[in-house]
Amino acid sequence: MIESLIPHRGRWRLVDRIVEHDDNSVVTEFHFTEDFVEGHFPEQLVVPGVALVEGLAQTMLVLSRLLEPDAEGITFLAGLDRVRFRAPVMPPATVRFHVKVVGRRGQLTTTSGTASWEGKRVCTAKLTGAIIERP
Repeated sequence: MIESLIPHRGRWRLVDRIVEHDDNSVVTEFHFTEDFVEGHFPEQLVVPGVALVEGLAQTMLVLSRLLEPDAEGITFLAGLDRVRFRAPVMPPATVRFHVKVVGRRGQLTTTSGTASWEGKRVCTAKLTGAIIERP
């Protein structure tokens, strides 16, 4: 099902499954392996913050597609605000990404995102998505 909602493939698809969703939010999961983070810090493997933010962005895209399945174009990340990393994530780790809509204006959707691991918030961010028509 994920394949029909987002174009990401291979190593950089950071959504394994949808856990739940409603009219305003979605929760997804991704399992980070030690192979995924190899070399990011060799003495203590840590999931890169950029991967957590990308997981939130892809979850925003999933939400966009669930809310507007017939929308022309694709939702792209248009902005990030208030990104905070609250704790490191050490693999193997299954991270939950929760994204909810907080506002809409034209082609822009503002969302609030939280990544959590073992019940703790590890990353929070405000994300803005813009629907761009396909060429």
